[in-house]
Amino acid sequence: MTTLGELLDYFPRTYQFESSELAIDQLVANQIQTARGEVVAVDYISSRPRPRFEATLDDGTGRLSLAWFHGAYLRTRIVPGQQIRVRGKVSFFKGIPRLTQPKWEIVDESTEKIEESKFRPIYPATLRLHSDVIARVIDEQLDAACEQIPEWFESELLKKRALLRRREAYRAIHRPRDWNDALRARRRIIYDELMLMQLGLEISRKLRDRDVKAPLLKLDKTLNDRICRRFPFTLTRAQQTAAWDIARDLISGRPMNRLLQGDVGSGKTVVALYAMLVAVANRFQAAILAPTEVLAEQHYFTLRNLLADSKVNIGLFTGRSKRKRNVSQLADGTIHIAIGTQALIQEDVAFENLGLVVVDEQHKLGVRQRAVLKGKGLSPHYLVMTATPIPRTLALSFFADFDVTTINEMPPGRQPIHTRWLRSDRAGEAYEFIREEVGAGRQAYIVLPQIDDTGLDDAKSVVRESDRLGKGPLSGLRLGVLHGQLPTDEKQQTMNQFRAGEIDVLISTTVIEVGIDVANATVMLIDNAERFGLSQLHQLRGRVGRGQHASHCLLLSDAVTEIAEARLTVMTESNNGFEIAEMDLKLRGPGEFFGTRQHGLPEFKLADITSELPLLQQAREDAHALLTDDPRLTKAAHADLRKALRAQIGDSLDLAQIG
Repeated sequence: MTTLGELLDYFPRTYQFESSELAIDQLVANQIQTARGEVVAVDYISSRPRPRFEATLDDGTGRLSLAWFHGAYLRTRIVPGQQIRVRGKVSFFKGIPRLTQPKWEIVDESTEKIEESKFRPIYPATLRLHSDVIARVIDEQLDAACEQIPEWFESELLKKRALLRRREAYRAIHRPRDWNDALRARRRIIYDELMLMQLGLEISRKLRDRDVKAPLLKLDKTLNDRICRRFPFTLTRAQQTAAWDIARDLISGRPMNRLLQGDVGSGKTVVALYAMLVAVANRFQAAILAPTEVLAEQHYFTLRNLLADSKVNIGLFTGRSKRKRNVSQLADGTIHIAIGTQALIQEDVAFENLGLVVVDEQHKLGVRQRAVLKGKGLSPHYLVMTATPIPRTLALSFFADFDVTTINEMPPGRQPIHTRWLRSDRAGEAYEFIREEVGAGRQAYIVLPQIDDTGLDDAKSVVRESDRLGKGPLSGLRLGVLHGQLPTDEKQQTMNQFRAGEIDVLISTTVIEVGIDVANATVMLIDNAERFGLSQLHQLRGRVGRGQHASHCLLLSDAVTEIAEARLTVMTESNNGFEIAEMDLKLRGPGEFFGTRQHGLPEFKLADITSELPLLQQAREDAHALLTDDPRLTKAAHADLRKALRAQIGDSLDLAQIG
């Protein structure tokens, strides 16, 4: 910390109530309390592993036992006959009050007694910089610094939302009188953080809608019917509604910025293909950006099959499949739909006329990577597909810049998936069940957390387990191996063999997490299941249940933590992706939910959007109203707010409109 502002923004992590000085016979268990007395006995116990220094105080009303672990240095500092004052958390042992690791100081008859109870802030600290030191420095600067804190909002808004003034909030969060005082201060500062985010997103949306023109596409009943005839099935009502939402965006002339969310297997890819064919029919190109080669290849095969007898040319661009011929055909417009990974956003890849960008699995791609692809067209339309449903709090915050369409029904014929959690001593049952399903003509997946043993932990690996299972529990079955380090040709061959039924059991890492669709696969066994996130477990489970036969998900785990047990219990109780996403967010928080921190979005010091839904909704309403009244924050009353917004996300506003 180098400025007063940074010092003020270093908030307490909790608070401690400390009573006024009490007589020893008045001490109460489990309270932070203060007492004084004469040292009447000392002792040093040197036994390992935790040697300790002990002392006994007497104040005439009773005796108080004190202990300091690793306190050898105190043997020359605390001696019988001294008067000392101590502060710490009180416990009782055999009826005698005791303080462990108390703070202490030497006093005498002239030392004033502490008459006033204190509510003390506790700051995040280090071994070299204690909370008490930080508290003292902040307290010394607080009054002068608070005088320089400007108010961002008008009195009417503060009164409407029952908010403290900013100056009062900063003073109260560092020097509260009680818990209620601290909570009111926190609420105001959290509101400020949420407001800055909402203002940034609202401004971004207005910039996008006002200044940028997107390809104006045409769509009539004839084209709609022509596209729908391409599909070997009738769209569900939810798919049709989603397609119409997208169609309205495409014919509006404004850049589409839509999030298409739906549970695993709900048919999002078909809706995205509808949008891409509208673009191609209007002589624009479309691009799908996928997070992994396996998913890009799955999209390539799916679209190639659906468009087998059409004039639509599809190109695959992954690290190993990108060819000079493909790149030149993309640049001259010969390729109509490009499907790829990071290879699609490299500098040597150019589009003739990019009209639509589809991003699959938003969370797994950095915002800057998506920005590069969007920049390759003249403000193309932008569609994000995610099978990890966006919880309500994230929809109002990180995804507030998106219009959201939800596919809330499954295509006909989808089978419910029965999920069981088995401890490792019952693994034999799981493998026997797989043998039974294969014997009935079905196929299975086994997913493991890593490719090969690292020697750093006991996590199971694809390489070791495929060898063990082939020689043991699954001997005689046709096993296949799939992971991200295999050459593209080998991965394609393995997936083709699995689709064709030439492999009974596919042993894989999470490269199969999204996009893989093999209707005959009815068993998903996830080993070391405690090592996967809740939404990831749900994604993996969604690889089965895609055909006419009953499907099963088996979770093998000796979970020992409460969070791991909670994840696995939720999996056995719910098949609903929206419920699971909400629970995953609560268990992991937004940073982990996305995999890595999203660049271009503000970081919060106090706000936790997983638990701030009411305040988040208020901030969103207030940001909208404020910008309706003062779109560019040019009013004198908003000068300090504008400055704060620019300092927080000024250089990120361009990124905010990418998502």
